[in-house]
Amino acid sequence: MTDILDGIEWFGALGSYRAQPGQLALAGMHAWDSTRMAWLPTSRDQPDPIHGKELLQLLKQNGAPWQQQVMANYKLALQSLRAVPDKTISSEPHDFTPAATGAALYCVRMASLEILAQRQGFWCEALALYRQGHWPCGLLHDGTLVVF
Repeated sequence: MTDILDGIEWFGALGSYRAQPGQLALAGMHAWDSTRMAWLPTSRDQPDPIHGKELLQLLKQNGAPWQQQVMANYKLALQSLRAVPDKTISSEPHDFTPAATGAALYCVRMASLEILAQRQGFWCEALALYRQGHWPCGLLHDGTLVVF
């Protein structure tokens, strides 16, 4: 995970993503209004919309020492996200930067759990999008990933 987070330029390519199958790319923030998406979690207390409690249950069953590694990765991400200026993602009076950084931290936590549970999937792929400077911000009702 350290190599993934090292040198990451958070949100440096917003609005330029080219969607892959199963994804919707947004060119601007006002496009959010018409998507009717469910936002991906932005705080650690929110439930995982992809795995539910499955990853945590699997790690607990296996007795793997996962908490320290997840916390270490979370701290690395938190440190690198401090470089993101306020109002990096804003629209008139609304500053989406805190939500975006919270979503990035949530993603790092969940990608860490996927890796430790040997179930790399959605969150690892979302982290790769963050690494490219995008913001995977939501899901449509049919599971389509919305990327800004």
